Amino acid sequence: MNSIFIQMKKLIFALITLGIGTFAYGQYTPKGKVSKAETAFNQNKLDIAKAEVDKAFEVNAKGKVTGSAKNWYTRGRIYKAIYLDDSTDFKDLAPKEEALETAMEAFSKVKEMEKQTSTYVIFTDQEVSQLYGMIVNEGAEKYNDNDFKGAYNDFMTALVVSPGDTTALLYGGVSAQQAEMYDEALGAFQQLVDNGDANLDTYKTMIYLYRTEKEDMERVLKVVNQGLEKFPSNKELTQEKITSLIIMERVDEAKSELEGAIAAEPTNSLYYYFLGYLYDVQKDPDKSIENYSKAVELNPEYYEANYNLAVVYYEKARSVLSELNNLSLEEYRKQESAYMEKAAVHFKEALPYFEKAVEIKPDEDVQLLETLQGVYLRLHMNDKAEALDGKIKALSGQ
Repeated sequence: MNSIFIQMKKLIFALITLGIGTFAYGQYTPKGKVSKAETAFNQNKLDIAKAEVDKAFEVNAKGKVTGSAKNWYTRGRIYKAIYLDDSTDFKDLAPKEEALETAMEAFSKVKEMEKQTSTYVIFTDQEVSQLYGMIVNEGAEKYNDNDFKGAYNDFMTALVVSPGDTTALLYGGVSAQQAEMYDEALGAFQQLVDNGDANLDTYKTMIYLYRTEKEDMERVLKVVNQGLEKFPSNKELTQEKITSLIIMERVDEAKSELEGAIAAEPTNSLYYYFLGYLYDVQKDPDKSIENYSKAVELNPEYYEANYNLAVVYYEKARSVLSELNNLSLEEYRKQESAYMEKAAVHFKEALPYFEKAVEIKPDEDVQLLETLQGVYLRLHMNDKAEALDGKIKALSGQ
């Protein structure tokens, strides 16, 4: 009886011991693995260091990983070294991208667990800062070697270390642009805009890329508006908006913008020129002349304003001649003189502006010289017309 009782007690004790042992094992984090990993790391045995630190961070029975800030810091250093190592000895330990993400996860965990002034947070900041600097420097070297795609990849990798970093985004965008990776460039620049870190040059570059490379005027206008939110008084962006609206043939919106711009800056010849152009497009020659004339008054050397003003007067003259040519032969003979005099008035109005345009750009436009020669002939200024012959032949390669 006593024997059986003693055996039962032993059995119960064994079961209790077993139960306790199983429960304790579920909480167990392998001991000594981090110290072994650290020793291997210091000996540059990254394969052993990785194996040991991975064991130390195995998930326990409750689905958790227990570890101190020191352990997380050690894990971060090991995976950082794996990421940076380019030797053949350890190339298969982990993919580069995965190693970097694991390192940054570990370093982030240290900062979550410790106060900002703690030793391991300070050490972690140093590790991260060094890693960031190495990646950015590598990107800069590739950029200087004209490996723009490689530079872009490095600068984007730097963002894994320092998310949203202004320098990496800017350099990454510029590198992508140089590599003609326009979508990637615009993506990097847009992040700068979204983060509130874009400078004026960033907006101007995006406008250029959307207009010339993507031919997307809607996006041009969107970027211009974003830029004006940050730089509301910037003249270049205001002009870009007006230009974009004109290109998109959104005439009423362009007029509204121009009227506001003129009210704010009444001595800016460009705004009057644009307004003259809009009236020109709408076939309102009188309003067009009014605004082109104002532009020339404010800036006598404004080539486009002089040229366009001359053309409006010239077209008025041609319109008169067209009316004459549409008359019956009898009416033509009766009214030819009156029509020719009326046309001559407009040719005379056009003349000084054509001459000024040629004075500003004397050797650039054969068509302009030929038009001016034709006006001279219409006004019976044959000597001046003949004087242009040599220049016209020289420019046209005759």
